[in-house]
Amino acid sequence: MLNFLRITIIAGLCSFLILGFGSVAAYAQDQAAPATSSTPTTPAIPKTPAVNPANEFPSNVQKPLKVEVALVINNISKIIDAAGTFTADIDLRLRWDNPNQSFDPKTVGVSEQSFIGEEATAKLASIWNPKVAIANLAEKPFKQESELYLNANGSAIYLQRLTGTFEAKYKLGNFPFDRQLLPIRLTSKYNSNKVIFWQDQDDIDFSGIPQEIRLAGWNTGSVSFIPSNFKGLDGDSHPQLEAQIGVQRNPASHLPGVFIPLFLVLFVPTIVALWSNTDLDKRISAWAASILTMVALSFTISVRYPALGIENVFFQVIWLGFAFQFLGLAVNSTIMNPSLEKVFGGKYIVAELANFLRWSLPLGLLILVCRVVLLAIV
Repeated sequence: MLNFLRITIIAGLCSFLILGFGSVAAYAQDQAAPATSSTPTTPAIPKTPAVNPANEFPSNVQKPLKVEVALVINNISKIIDAAGTFTADIDLRLRWDNPNQSFDPKTVGVSEQSFIGEEATAKLASIWNPKVAIANLAEKPFKQESELYLNANGSAIYLQRLTGTFEAKYKLGNFPFDRQLLPIRLTSKYNSNKVIFWQDQDDIDFSGIPQEIRLAGWNTGSVSFIPSNFKGLDGDSHPQLEAQIGVQRNPASHLPGVFIPLFLVLFVPTIVALWSNTDLDKRISAWAASILTMVALSFTISVRYPALGIENVFFQVIWLGFAFQFLGLAVNSTIMNPSLEKVFGGKYIVAELANFLRWSLPLGLLILVCRVVLLAIV
């Protein structure tokens, strides 16, 4: 009986110890495991990235901020009337102040930081800039070089040299006596309340055409700047500055190819039909052949100068030529027609009228042609 009690007590103690160690292990495991409570936890708040003041719009400056512009025309290599383009080599200089970009010269080691080429492009993209673009570039520039200079006081100078093709709207009514304005149009991404284009005396002196440009068929003049505003896609008013390069066409290479054939087309039937005593059939045939030749000449001019409209000087002269031809044809068919002499008062009156028309018709045509040409030149 005593042995049985001992065995029972020992077995109970062993069970107690086993259960106790199991509970301790389970508690430790629960403490180590992640909480599975249904109560939602508050998500971690992401850290706000630090704002770089150099990328912000300039602070402590008067608005709108002035962006000083200077433009130099180094060369004009091509003007294409039909395409409405011209190719030029230009230097563009932009200057602005941004106190956010100022730095300590002692810390940096220099009072002015300079960046050239790709470094200038990368640095410009990393700081605030007025986002100036050339709006009338017809295609990607053939050649482009950049330089950027940042001063300790926060002022910036950006230089860009590029060769590209620019769009232009040519007015060819007075061709080949025309004067054209070749535009280079600068715009900014910022509206006019934040940025405006500006030019001081130094910018004006820096701009222009520093040397004579030799362009076949053209004479170059001066460069003028026209400030304005345009409505952007965002509905705001944006600043715009247009540099206009004045050029004048040299007409010497265009006049012979048009006026010499025109003179011959009108001269031959005038002599045959008004000044000779040939038969009526031959005179009518001369005028008819002249009209057909004039049609061929007008078609040739249209092919050679596809950009010209009907208001052009050449076509105005051709319309006068057509009018002269039809008038001469009508005179020969009526007044100078022997079968109609009685209708116009007899052969003596017809002879007087014919003598008057022989010189008055060509003189009237010459006066009208000179008037058209002089108005185009002026």
